[in-house]
Amino acid sequence: MAAITLYTCLCGVQKKTSNHWVLAKVSDNGITFMPWDAELARRGDIVVLCGEGCAASMLSRSLGDWKKPAVGVTSVGSITDISAEYELAVA
Repeated sequence: MAAITLYTCLCGVQKKTSNHWVLAKVSDNGITFMPWDAELARRGDIVVLCGEGCAASMLSRSLGDWKKPAVGVTSVGSITDISAEYELAVA
């Protein structure tokens, strides 16, 4: 009996025959998006995404996570507090 692997996107959609799915690998340096590969999709460090919409959403959330206010800047032996919160513009 053959085993059937079910792939599920972060949004909960299960993969059918559509080939618009993409893969993502998240690391400390950022996100890498890759075209669909069933072998690669089985790896534990790969995120399965059902398409461009979920990939864009994941990228957007990651950009928000990367946005961190500066704690301080060293300036001639002293620390200047820079705690301004930066906001992203939405078009």
